[in-house]
Amino acid sequence: MDSSAIDVNIPRFNQAVVALATATAFVFQLPGVVGVTFAVLGFSWLGGPRLAPLTRFYTGVVRPRIQPQGPVKLEPAAPPRFAQLLGTVFLGGAYGLLLLGWGGAGWALTLLVTALATLAAVARVCVGCAIYEKVVGG
Repeated sequence: MDSSAIDVNIPRFNQAVVALATATAFVFQLPGVVGVTFAVLGFSWLGGPRLAPLTRFYTGVVRPRIQPQGPVKLEPAAPPRFAQLLGTVFLGGAYGLLLLGWGGAGWALTLLVTALATLAAVARVCVGCAIYEKVVGG
């Protein structure tokens, strides 16, 4: 698959996993889960769709079971990757704040990522993608 276009379900799957992980981290007060989610998002952003762990899991394990014929619809990869960068930055900030002992601010940033990832996964409203479209125009 062309790395400039991705299956429309990949970002939704990734966002659902991020939302679940960060919500779990908050509920059980597990800063390490925020750190791991930050690392996965950062690696995914740097490596792109072909190296992203959640994308590889989706394409290798999930999609063959629910959509064996492959992706039905593609979308440009750039807007979701930009949203992923924003998530990485915010979760990195959240994790840093948590490590510094500033729990209120760290958990607030974590919950912001949780809310935006949930919105994107459930309602297909990607705020980071919308920001990308406004900035880059598209």
